[in-house]
Amino acid sequence: MDKSTKRYRNYYKTETAIKKALILLYKEKGELSKITVKELCEVANISRSTFYLHYNDMISIFEKVGDKFVDSLKSMVVELSKNKPTDFLSYFKKIFELLNDASELIKIGLSSEYPLIYIERVKDQLEDILKNSQVLKQTKLGREQTMIEIRIVVSGMIDFIIHIIRTDEYKNIDKYANILNNFLIRWTTTLM
Repeated sequence: MDKSTKRYRNYYKTETAIKKALILLYKEKGELSKITVKELCEVANISRSTFYLHYNDMISIFEKVGDKFVDSLKSMVVELSKNKPTDFLSYFKKIFELLNDASELIKIGLSSEYPLIYIERVKDQLEDILKNSQVLKQTKLGREQTMIEIRIVVSGMIDFIIHIIRTDEYKNIDKYANILNNFLIRWTTTLM
């Protein structure tokens, strides 16, 4: 096994240990503000310096989870703009699988006293991607109208996804993927 594979594996193990420790401590204490980096490191069985190699602070753990989610959404939008699909179902299933993988951390972030600081950043990044997409260039509604609709759709979908995470309904992937898919199909046909 080469050194880079081993280093990646160790990095991944440490990431997993940190996240599991955070979930465990949150369940025990009920508030993020009551969890210290020192305690987190003890439960994860790592040093403080190792923690700081991975994260700047506790909030950056949630930001990293959010960044992974945003990256998945970005690649979905880029893929969609290439293929101009009339069906978004497979993309929504991927999003819900990602949510399922990180559900505990996302749920903690949403219910904590730091309600996922990056939610607005997620919305802004998605709007920026959509702003430059082919769909916007080809729309019959005009740029301003389309940008307002994009802002409403992006905000609404993210708020809806947050709602289903908070209520544990994200586990019903097929139901919500179909609902969101049907909505987007109807909405995108109005753009063209």
